[in-house]
Amino acid sequence: MKQLLLLTFIMHYSFSAFSMTSGGVDKMSEEDAQAQAKAIMGNVYDSFLKVIPYVYSDSTGGDVLVKNPAKKEELLKNLTDISDFFQTAKHVQFFQRPGFRPSLDTINSHIADTISSVQSNNFNFAQKRMKAMTALCVSCHSQLPESVSKNAFGTSVQKASRATFESDYAFANYLFLIRRFEDSEKYFDLALDSALNRSDDHILYDSLRKLMSIHTKINFNFKKASNFIEKYNKDKRLPILAKNTLKSWEESLKNWGKFDPVKVKSTSNFISTYLSPLEAKSDQGATGANDINLLVSSGVLTKFLTDNPKSPLVPEVLYWLSIAERRLSSSYFFSLSDLYLKDCVMLYPKSKFALKCYNLYAENIEFGFSGSGGTDIPDGEKRELQKLKNYLKL
Repeated sequence: MKQLLLLTFIMHYSFSAFSMTSGGVDKMSEEDAQAQAKAIMGNVYDSFLKVIPYVYSDSTGGDVLVKNPAKKEELLKNLTDISDFFQTAKHVQFFQRPGFRPSLDTINSHIADTISSVQSNNFNFAQKRMKAMTALCVSCHSQLPESVSKNAFGTSVQKASRATFESDYAFANYLFLIRRFEDSEKYFDLALDSALNRSDDHILYDSLRKLMSIHTKINFNFKKASNFIEKYNKDKRLPILAKNTLKSWEESLKNWGKFDPVKVKSTSNFISTYLSPLEAKSDQGATGANDINLLVSSGVLTKFLTDNPKSPLVPEVLYWLSIAERRLSSSYFFSLSDLYLKDCVMLYPKSKFALKCYNLYAENIEFGFSGSGGTDIPDGEKRELQKLKNYLKL
């Protein structure tokens, strides 16, 4: 399959050039920033139209690379070029908008690990790294305002057609990535139909969640979300667990029928109403009961950060976004949760939320290592925790 996996890296950071002028970081005009980013993105995009077919496929792409050393070298060259691109893309570091700051170091770390995996013929790990990075970029792209996304892609994206991809599901995810949401809905519907016929639970649930995120977090179109649920509730092929998830979504949507994000006058009040009650709950939303609240809240808060990058509420919003994103991440996207918390500490160390963000980050790290209470945390993570603590001068 000719999925454009590495496009995700380029798009994520090309977008930063479009937004950075609003944050007061770069003095170039918005038009110049867009032209510069589009030129870079267009060149790299074209070079990855021919990217390796094994990465997102379930087929034995690794075997192909082992048997064909030239293909392996081609992959390594592409990955190295991407790494070099980010190492030299100095303007990317100017991107300060708090809602869109996944670390450049994180991107480069993933690429370096992927290169190492390919070199050692550990292709399964390389595939997982690429998939994780795609999810990371999808998380960020789903937050982009329409005004940015309209100018984010040049004519080169038209070169990728359905025939370029091995399945409707792959093409739907590509369209989702580049924010062609209306088109992606069509192909996610086709993917759902196929998944129901083949009892493919992974594609089934992922497609359902992507469609729900489009209707709620991204478009706030609750009528369309309800129609979507009604349509699939009638499908006799839908498994019981999926029906239960749809039922919980249906119940939650009743609370959002007339909600308009434009009419949110107080972000603090919105947080108190919809997010604060969830903080004390230990469940991570696995049942789907809180999905709609979390998706809508995430959409509202990321919109706030886009529109108000210098607001004194930013640290508080980052804290709550982290909570929302972590509870959604296992089912929806790559989690930006820890990145939000780190930005909260490093960029706003004097905020009263900085300590809360640090404590939650430390909690997440400790829990992530077998619930060890810190005894098995790797040295690298311990250094990161100390680095963050130093910002707070504790």
